[in-house]
Amino acid sequence: MTGATPTGYPRAMVEGLNAVVRDIYPGSAVSFKPNSPGGGVLAIAEGQADFTATATGTEVRLANEGKFPFKAPLKGKFSLAMMLYDVQYIHVLMTKSWADANGIKSFADIAAKKPRIRLAINRPDNPQTTIGGPYEMMKAHGFTIDDIQKWGGSYVLGNSSIGLNAILDDKADVFMNVRNLGDSLIKDVSSKRPLIWIDDDPAKTRQAAAVFDFTVGMVGKNDYPFLEKEYPTVRQWVSLLVGAHTPDEVVYKYVKAVAENQDRVQKIGGSLKTFTTAAMIKNPAKLPFHPGALRYYKEKGLLK
Repeated sequence: MTGATPTGYPRAMVEGLNAVVRDIYPGSAVSFKPNSPGGGVLAIAEGQADFTATATGTEVRLANEGKFPFKAPLKGKFSLAMMLYDVQYIHVLMTKSWADANGIKSFADIAAKKPRIRLAINRPDNPQTTIGGPYEMMKAHGFTIDDIQKWGGSYVLGNSSIGLNAILDDKADVFMNVRNLGDSLIKDVSSKRPLIWIDDDPAKTRQAAAVFDFTVGMVGKNDYPFLEKEYPTVRQWVSLLVGAHTPDEVVYKYVKAVAENQDRVQKIGGSLKTFTTAAMIKNPAKLPFHPGALRYYKEKGLLK
């Protein structure tokens, strides 16, 4: 199993899923190999791992088409095992001091005023939190990530923890990345350096989300007490993919173990709190199901 970083929630998620499988099938050899979401897709396509647990519509489309960060099309070399959850929200935040100083409330304001932005964002080779989210939200308003530097701005490149620390240390004014909804670290940062959500036209958000088969999600006061209303953002789904080389029986047993232990999977926490067996067959990217997964879903009447 791969696709997750060495630390943080993705690893906890993968280790939790693997633990379920080990308990259902004693003696199973299930190991974790750290990687990035994009690197995980490449690893299963090349036979270096069997499953990857953090793939979104961004990685799926870019890998199938052979677009950056992938160097060649990988279509046919991986397939879908299951949907894990669809509650990964792109967070787009700015400090109140920067917003007030520049008269910014929305993406439309950024496009019109072209302010100097110190932007904390992930690296482009982590495409789900860059190419598949903020980049498309910018494009919907007529500017690109490259325009930030043209306007005199700069970047802090790294994962969401690095980005939030940059906000806290006054090294960045705008944050665009993924965190679990209602994230405690964001709440803590906001208590020390007040934050505002970057507003958007829902139609523009839908335009951005549709590029990689995502939807629009709403974030509001119930998620973060510093928000004044509900704001639209890109809501991403996360799936478990499997390499074409992986034996049908291995995939069947992994899918069966997860599907028949819904309560335990939910107790892993984080985004998996929303996991349901019924939703495992959701397939927004219309990927082919791996034969092993398809066998289980047909046996249980989830698919015809």
